[in-house]
Amino acid sequence: MFRSLISLEGSLGEFERNDLGLVDYLHCESIGEPGQRTFNITARSDRGEAVIWMEKEQLFQVGISLKQFLATRQTPSNPSMFDVPDIVSRVPLHVEFKTDEMSLRHDAESDVFTIVATDETRVKITFSFKRSQAEEISKRTINVVAAGRKPCPLCTAPLDPRIGHFCVKVNGYNPTENPITEEPREK
Repeated sequence: MFRSLISLEGSLGEFERNDLGLVDYLHCESIGEPGQRTFNITARSDRGEAVIWMEKEQLFQVGISLKQFLATRQTPSNPSMFDVPDIVSRVPLHVEFKTDEMSLRHDAESDVFTIVATDETRVKITFSFKRSQAEEISKRTINVVAAGRKPCPLCTAPLDPRIGHFCVKVNGYNPTENPITEEPREK
């Protein structure tokens, strides 16, 4: 599907080199037609940019985890400054890859969230973002995921208008009984 792509001016040797710190731009999107979409999160700071490709379910988990966390935790009254580690190199970083593993954490003292994403070759990127960005990205991820194919109201399988839908709840092969493709008959 995707290969890991890394393009940068320098090498990715140290963990700190892969830390974008506190980002000022955080965005997610899907590219392609419903049923054939690919998903990513883009994070950007003065240290560089990361485009992290992922599965739909991974993007959904980021959004729903943030939403649940934000709904159950209040903003600290006096958050401390977020401590961003220094980096040795000032060469901007650009990393683009498909992640196979992601983690999300929250620093309660500074009220800052951090995502760590790695791929199968163990390229690792870390970036952090504020509560206001967490609220925005949570809403956006849920909207992006929901914009795909509509689910069948009976079996919840995704509907594909190009090939029709064979619903297991109505024996699948009888299109006259399929509520998705035809209006109900009067008896």
